[in-house]
Amino acid sequence: MEFLQRDQAPLNEREWALLDEAVRRVIAQQVTGRRFLSLFGPVGSGVQVIPVDRTPPSGQGQVDMVGETNDAVRLAHRLYQKIPLLHRDFLVFWRDIESARAQGIPIDWSMAEAAASLVAQAEDRLILEGDASNQIEGLLTVSGRQVLTPGEEQPNSGFHDVVRAINVLSAAGFYPPYTVVVGPELFATWHRLYGNTGVLEIEQIRKLAEQGVYVSPLMPTHTVLVLAAGAENMDLAIGIDAVVGYVESTSMNHRLRVLETLTLRIKRPAAICHIAPANA
Repeated sequence: MEFLQRDQAPLNEREWALLDEAVRRVIAQQVTGRRFLSLFGPVGSGVQVIPVDRTPPSGQGQVDMVGETNDAVRLAHRLYQKIPLLHRDFLVFWRDIESARAQGIPIDWSMAEAAASLVAQAEDRLILEGDASNQIEGLLTVSGRQVLTPGEEQPNSGFHDVVRAINVLSAAGFYPPYTVVVGPELFATWHRLYGNTGVLEIEQIRKLAEQGVYVSPLMPTHTVLVLAAGAENMDLAIGIDAVVGYVESTSMNHRLRVLETLTLRIKRPAAICHIAPANA
């Protein structure tokens, strides 16, 4: 990948390996969306547009003896969606490199890790909110998603809201496994006993969400997403996964960049049930 210009950086092979490891570790720890989304690709760093096929959920598989009945899955319409660049630069000071080598210790990659953290946040924000400037819709903003208002705030209301959302998805032809995405505040309130069962409400919800309950600090307050997140409904298209490139040298110091290219492809918006207050 010559475009990364890594051969121009004053780092040796061992230092690059430690830098890559630090960046990937931070991103893996902090991202939420790619933990439940299917990944498509990588399709390459130069790919800037990718098709998104929208198909209806209705219809059934055919059953006959000779295979003459063949009502194919139909394409409702095809979108061509941009694959944006997510990135953040950081500096490596020449004196830090010389000091680390003189003492025989690893370079401190704190600023690289901070840049990686910001890229991870940008990735999850793109997945949840989309990016209007690039005509990309997110899980919380896509047209055609199913929207419910939460029930009255009371014990067990979280469980009941998830049940309602699952009923809506199932009635529309989207079947298990389901995924639940929630913010940290609401997630914390679910750690209470469910009725007189002696079981926490979150444990009851996890039994319904077989693909998992995920917490994202980027989720709005009192908002829940319930998804049928299979690859037939949505995926995350990767151009190039998180990597570090060399930008330039200025005043003897070195500017590097954490970058990745990706986009959320929502193929069936109705596979998303968005529970949010009416005034949200």
